[in-house]
Amino acid sequence: MIFRLILTIVAISFFAQFGHAQALTGDARLIESSAEAIGMVRGFGPRRRMDAINTVQFSGQGWMRVPQADGSWARFDMTNATVGIDYSIPAMRWDMTHIGSDGEEQRAIHVIRDNQAWDERLPGIDPTPPSVDRVTEQAQQIWLTPHGAIHAVVANPDAVRVGSRTLGFDVDGIPVRVLLNNDDRPEIVEMTIQHPILGRTLLEATYTDYIDWPLLDVYFPSHIVHTLGGETTLDMTVTEFFQNPYVVFPTPELLRRSSQ
Repeated sequence: MIFRLILTIVAISFFAQFGHAQALTGDARLIESSAEAIGMVRGFGPRRRMDAINTVQFSGQGWMRVPQADGSWARFDMTNATVGIDYSIPAMRWDMTHIGSDGEEQRAIHVIRDNQAWDERLPGIDPTPPSVDRVTEQAQQIWLTPHGAIHAVVANPDAVRVGSRTLGFDVDGIPVRVLLNNDDRPEIVEMTIQHPILGRTLLEATYTDYIDWPLLDVYFPSHIVHTLGGETTLDMTVTEFFQNPYVVFPTPELLRRSSQ
């Protein structure tokens, strides 16, 4: 009797899921397929949701290049970089250790939450105002990530521009284009930005070598490349990834008072 009841429950769940998948066609099907391909879909039938991953954290090594006012590019070798993101706030912490011009390791921690940015000596400790205004730039990077792009898509599917292998949406009025690979995972995410030095420039992120890091059908790329106007600005090999980690972004009291 118990075994028959279990079989019945499994059958109901299967057909509910199958029926839901069959009902989706065209644009809606591609949107859900892209969310499912990176592990953002959970549940069955009416409880099925496409926003199951709200925070991510990933770490790796590589190098960065930053454009300078004199037209040159400064390069930094990253010995370690850890990025934590909360898509629901939205907020991001970029914690990077790199080799300075003197050959010594230097650590920089940049944080953005909503429309406020600050630096930290250690994560969550000794906040200071940023040396440059980077609110817009860092906010754009949140939605440039694979889960960030798909989060934006599923949050407002009726406004998404769907092509044969592309998804398009807007962030603060800026069009974003997502090119999906053969597994329906984001391969290229691009937007045209107003860079303080380069001017109007194409910002492009390329994601390859996806891995099911937690072995829970949650996929994240192991290689990330960013370009600005065709110039490579980030080449990062990801060595660690966590889905839905506990990441916090407490707004410093100084910034909280200034916004009141």
